[in-house]
Amino acid sequence: MTESETEADAVEQFFKSKGVTDHVDCLKGDIDVFNGVTVRPKHLMDIVDSDSFNKRLIKSLDMWQHEGKRGIWIKIPITQADFIPIAAKLGFEFHHAKKDFVMMTKWLPNEPNTLPNYAHHFVGVAGLVINEKNEVLVIQERYLVSLKKPIWKFPGGLADPGENLQETAIREVREETGIETEFVSLLCFRHMHEVRWGTEDLYFVCLLKPLSSEIKMDDKEITACKWINLETYISDPDTISTNRMIAESYIKSCKYGVTYTPIHYPHFLKNKPDQVFYSLSPFGPCEESKGKTIEETTVNHKL
Repeated sequence: MTESETEADAVEQFFKSKGVTDHVDCLKGDIDVFNGVTVRPKHLMDIVDSDSFNKRLIKSLDMWQHEGKRGIWIKIPITQADFIPIAAKLGFEFHHAKKDFVMMTKWLPNEPNTLPNYAHHFVGVAGLVINEKNEVLVIQERYLVSLKKPIWKFPGGLADPGENLQETAIREVREETGIETEFVSLLCFRHMHEVRWGTEDLYFVCLLKPLSSEIKMDDKEITACKWINLETYISDPDTISTNRMIAESYIKSCKYGVTYTPIHYPHFLKNKPDQVFYSLSPFGPCEESKGKTIEETTVNHKL
């Protein structure tokens, strides 16, 4: 008898001692690469009531413990929300939730829990749009009420799932201002802690080239939109420091001739969108920009 057959026989004897026949009374689940188990809604479809779920979860936990499983994940759909307090009483904790389900976890080994936290970063993207007149496109948001007075900022917003940074920037500029653009490079980004509900905030700024000039703003989101001379915007005392630093980053990118451009690589998993790497690359005038004014440097940059 092989080692695997001996182990299988021991597991079977354990099941029988618990009144479990051929695993029928246990929940099914997908085994992950860390020897954990994920119980998905499809695995709960045949459970008709809370009492059945309670009995099967108890037996399943015994089985998983005996098999040496580690993290247990249960995705409970809102249609079976009465299962949630049962799982909680058996030691499961909330991990994350969306509008139609809650994910709960339980760590089985007698060692520190190494299950990852849920996603804890927001990803925002802005478009820095500079035209041939060295003017930058800025907006005033309708619902930015936390400040004492309106500020002129760059159009942008949160990235949608599955969206690359450049796609978000182009979409947000179009939606808010009606200006069509094309992506040039990733200019800079900011990392800020403890923002919304204690989460982190990543804010990326993409340099965009305008393909149109007529503003058709979305008055549901913004109250004003205009083109303004870049140097005037930077020197305006009402320009907040973050936006001033972004504009100055553009000046430095032109001056020193470097920026970040995307490189697409195949995903390591099949049928997934490409990975996108942003790496340093040459940009705009370099030697010819030294010693020139901000106005001279930015007007002649190569978009």
